[in-house]
This record gives sequence, C-alpha cells and structure tokens, in this order.
Amino acid sequence: MARLERLPQLNEGKPEGGYRAFVFDLDGTLYNQTKLRLIMACRLGLYYLIRPHRIKELLWIKTFRKVRDNWEDHAAKEENAGAVSPDDAQYAYVAKHHHTNPEAVEKTIRRWIYENPLSALSKCTDTRLSEYIASLRENGVPVLIFSDYPIEDKLQALGITADGMYAPGDERAIELKPSPMGLQLIMKEHGLTPSQVLMVGDREVKDGEAARRADVDYVIL
Repeated sequence: MARLERLPQLNEGKPEGGYRAFVFDLDGTLYNQTKLRLIMACRLGLYYLIRPHRIKELLWIKTFRKVRDNWEDHAAKEENAGAVSPDDAQYAYVAKHHHTNPEAVEKTIRRWIYENPLSALSKCTDTRLSEYIASLRENGVPVLIFSDYPIEDKLQALGITADGMYAPGDERAIELKPSPMGLQLIMKEHGLTPSQVLMVGDREVKDGEAARRADVDYVIL
C-alpha cells in the first residue's frame, strides 16, 4: 500500500502501475466542493432569511454533518446501535440533541444535503477528472464509486457514468469511511486483489485511511 502523488498517466489506454480498477470518492473529489458550498450558503441564507421561525433547522444540518464526519468514534454510534442504517441512527441523535423528532430532522437533511444541491452540481463538475474517468472506462478499466452519501442522483447531475456504486444505506449495509468495508466488498465482488485497485479521494482521514486499512494504493487530490 502506498500513497501516490498524482493520478497515474494512461499509456495506450492503460494506467501506470497496472491497476485493474479505480475507486473514486464522490463529494469533494468529483466536483469543486468549495464552489458548491458557496452556492448552498446563498440558498440557505435566502431561504431562512424570510423564514426566521425555522432557523433552528440550520443547527440540525450543522450537527448532522459533524456527527456523520466523526461517526466511527462518536458515542451516538453505540447509543443507536439498533437503528437500521447510519442515516436513521444519525437522525435520531440529532433529534435527541436538539429536542425535536427524527422525522423533522430527516426531512430537513434530505432537502438540504441530498436533494437541493443536485441542481447546482453541473456548475461544479471537475471536468478534467470526468474526462479522465471517461478515458478509463473507454479503455476497459472499471470505475467504481465508494461514498458516504447517496451516489446515483449526484452522478447523473455531474454527467458521470460508473461501473458500480457502493454507499451506506443500500442492501449491503456498507459502513461509513474510514471503514475499509466498501473497498473490501468491491475487491470481493470484482475478483480483485489490493495491488490491482487504486482509491482516489480528497480526504486523508477518510479516503486515505480506508485505503490503508484495505491495503490499497491511493491518491488524495
């Protein structure tokens, strides 16, 4: 396992290093996250400026993001161990923390984390990376997405096609990063060894750590 300094070049359609599959993180990797956050900050500001009675929902969003980013070590993981998915456990934690109900939290999170940003993603696409992904697939190198958030709608918004998607919340019950479970499942389902896989992400503590635990080479963009 090694951290590469850059994406492998393609020589006659084949990537350096002999990798047989590329696994990409999504958020912050396949698009410009800073630009998206600026767009969403404007949308949130305008929405709650004329709805001050609902401004507490901004605190729900902030707490949800914080808890999800630190879920592996968070006490809420044990408190809500019986929940059917990480999402449900996190909605329950946020609701308890802010003295509200999980259904209201879920509605707010789905609106502002999962749904509303989709219309802005096309403005934030990393075009060079999307072209790199297209070149990989054109030359028979599978491209797989391993994310902590729902994938399919975001890929459609970005105009990117992948050969497989792996995220928490589906029937495979994949754990959040930095758990290596998603990478291990990818290798098992595609008949790959760690040396044949490259993980590409934007966060050392999430994507890099997941790759290290799975003994997979990785690049942090």
